[in-house]
Amino acid sequence: MSGEQNDSNRPTRRLRAIAGRPRLVVLPVVGLALGLLLVLVPPPATFASLVFLLAGSFLVPRVPDRPSYAYGLPGVKDGPPSPTRVPLEAHTWVSLAAAGLAVALTALDASWPEFVVLAIMTALAWLACAGTTIRFLRHSRRVRGALEKYAPTIAMGFAGRSGGPWQLRMWEPYLLRSGEKCVVITLHERYLPLIVDGADLSSPLVQLGSRGMADLDSVLVRSIRAVFYVQNAQTNKGFMSHTELTHVWLNHGDSDKPANFNPRHALYDVLVVCGQAGIDRYERHGIHVDPEKFVVVGRPQAGEVRLGRGPISQQEPPVVLYAPTWQGLDDAVNFSSLERGPAIVQALLARGVTVIFRPHPLSYRWRIRREVVREIHTILRENRAETGRKHVWGKLAEKTWSVVDCSNQADALVSDVSSVVSDFLQSEKPYAMTSMRASVEDFRAEFSVAETGYVILGDLSNLDEVLDQMLGDDPLEAARRERKRYVLGEFEGEESAEAFAELVRDLVRGA
Repeated sequence: MSGEQNDSNRPTRRLRAIAGRPRLVVLPVVGLALGLLLVLVPPPATFASLVFLLAGSFLVPRVPDRPSYAYGLPGVKDGPPSPTRVPLEAHTWVSLAAAGLAVALTALDASWPEFVVLAIMTALAWLACAGTTIRFLRHSRRVRGALEKYAPTIAMGFAGRSGGPWQLRMWEPYLLRSGEKCVVITLHERYLPLIVDGADLSSPLVQLGSRGMADLDSVLVRSIRAVFYVQNAQTNKGFMSHTELTHVWLNHGDSDKPANFNPRHALYDVLVVCGQAGIDRYERHGIHVDPEKFVVVGRPQAGEVRLGRGPISQQEPPVVLYAPTWQGLDDAVNFSSLERGPAIVQALLARGVTVIFRPHPLSYRWRIRREVVREIHTILRENRAETGRKHVWGKLAEKTWSVVDCSNQADALVSDVSSVVSDFLQSEKPYAMTSMRASVEDFRAEFSVAETGYVILGDLSNLDEVLDQMLGDDPLEAARRERKRYVLGEFEGEESAEAFAELVRDLVRGA
């Protein structure tokens, strides 16, 4: 599925078409009708029929606006059910109109057959007005039946927000490598178009209905044994309340960011980590997790990262990947060097380097960061025209190539506190990290992967010195090999992906 800018309106329009409708407040009208009833004092038979009709006005079908629905689930049409053309409030209007007619018939001293005809007509009108209820129940039953027939054994529960496309895409292939059937279940409907159009999922995608987590009972079919999480949203607790399932924390990358040592992780049944560094990270920050919950499987996504071609000083010209992270949601977790990016790229170009530029996908969601990205694009475009160097940026670096592809094309990396660094460590090639606030010593003390990386200060005061070392003698070369085993475990090539697949199979068999 293509980018969110072009196609996301298609599912969005369908979602908006079933938006909720206002209900009428019928109590004042019913009270007026009862007042007329008391004045007229009808016979018992017509009194009973009138009470029956008035009671119907309270029986408005109170179903949620929409049921759960799916994309890519065999046996069910993609998307939400089409909305009925009969508004929900029509039921109340029918009931009140029937009650008014009953009062009029009573005042005219009508016979009982006329009341029977009125009752039959009203019942038929009620049935016609129940379209929303019937559609809701039928679609819910179809989705449930289709899920039972599909019989997934694992699920990805996503209660996060706009990061869904790349976070889900990061792990789904490795879950499917296990041979187990997977279903992706999402909570927030407003972000569904991003996932539908941007995640390129192979597994069926189920969107919970307007009751939210209350719809999980109908979606978590009995064949599902384990639920995997790539985003640590607080609302994951709705999934995790189903204690009969095994809940597995994956995260969406390995780094020393706070997202990798959140106290909520201790609530999961299993925590998948790359290496011993992932375990020590919790203890270093005072977070207790039962040791038996950790499972070390390496980093499957780094399995295709290739070793370097040799000493970087021998590469002509050297290729450097610049991959800044995003700025986070507040200053405390803002590790991004993007705003210093133009100066960093200019310094690389001054050394005759070929640059691959891949910003974090979330950088495009803020105008200021988009402008910086475009500025770097312009710098690279102009330098390519002047020197003929084959710099890579834009669609090729961000869409066509994966992070692994970019890493394999590069001889060195400049990044921030980011999982890109951990994955790049698999290659044993040199890397530099930016420290936007701390000194070099404090930065390395806080972020273990920085101990074997070159550290660029946020004011760029040591940029020239760092680039000279990284692109020259590379004195940290031997230390990186040791750090690699600590961060990524004792896995080579496809061993990590197979270890993870075996873990998934074990969880399904043993849950």
